[in-house]
Amino acid sequence: MFKTMRWILAACALSTALVLAAQEGGHGGGHGHGHGDDGHGGMVMDAMPKLGPDVTIRFVAMVGNRPAACGMTYRDIGTEKSPISLNDFRFYVSNLRMVTASGEEVPVELTQDGMWQYDTVALLDFEDGTGLCSSSGTPEMNDKVTGTIPEGEYVGVRFELGVPFELNHLDTAAAPAPLNLPAMWWNWRTGYKFVRIDMQTPTSQIPQWFIHLGSTGCVSESGSTPPSEPCANPNVATIELMDFNPLENFIVADLQALLAEVNLNENTPQPPGCMSSPNDPDCESLFPAFGLDLASGALTGTQVFFRVE
Repeated sequence: MFKTMRWILAACALSTALVLAAQEGGHGGGHGHGHGDDGHGGMVMDAMPKLGPDVTIRFVAMVGNRPAACGMTYRDIGTEKSPISLNDFRFYVSNLRMVTASGEEVPVELTQDGMWQYDTVALLDFEDGTGLCSSSGTPEMNDKVTGTIPEGEYVGVRFELGVPFELNHLDTAAAPAPLNLPAMWWNWRTGYKFVRIDMQTPTSQIPQWFIHLGSTGCVSESGSTPPSEPCANPNVATIELMDFNPLENFIVADLQALLAEVNLNENTPQPPGCMSSPNDPDCESLFPAFGLDLASGALTGTQVFFRVE
């Protein structure tokens, strides 16, 4: 019953956001704001309400048009229209900045809350530790990033999907929250799992499919010391979302869109799914959806995981 109520509340919250965006912006497409004529044949951005100093950026995890939740089954996923159930859904974001109409980036100074945010990093957590998520999950959840910015008008947001190098190779036993979770960490050399989405895939020859995005090609003197130089494949995606107003809009992380070009019935064992290695065949069709090149970890600029609603 609790999971059903949580699903209904999440759906209602998203529906409310969509209605507000439509009422305020008067435009379709789920962005909440459009463009008009500047009187000289050009297009201008509709005026945004002033923001600051406090700002809250809300995220919603979705599988297509359904909220992502432990205990739910989702069908028609990937190229083979496979069914999936979720075991985990968490990711780190960092270096959030709001964007002005002139293109200037203004950093969001994150609230240091001792649990979800540290320095420039925040953890978004959409699993509740129940059902299939009980083995590695936690009861606590987080769907927002909070902080402060100078008062002003902003038209978009940019952030990194991942942990910056200087924080990516900490000891989870001594690291501050949210960098103290063993479930979101590989080892000293590789560092953190920037994204952890674990799925049950009953139609696959191996009935599990993991998405663990993180840095690879990291070199250190031993397995118990962090690298002194950045990893060869950082695999940190830069996300840009324009026509975004945190007073009206959500940022949707859509698993169905992320997996649209992936065949979930194919699964390379040891490990199953994508673990970010440049030679992992399960990553080949997935990495472009993050806006990343698998061979180099460099940006391609075509991510489809995140959108504004």
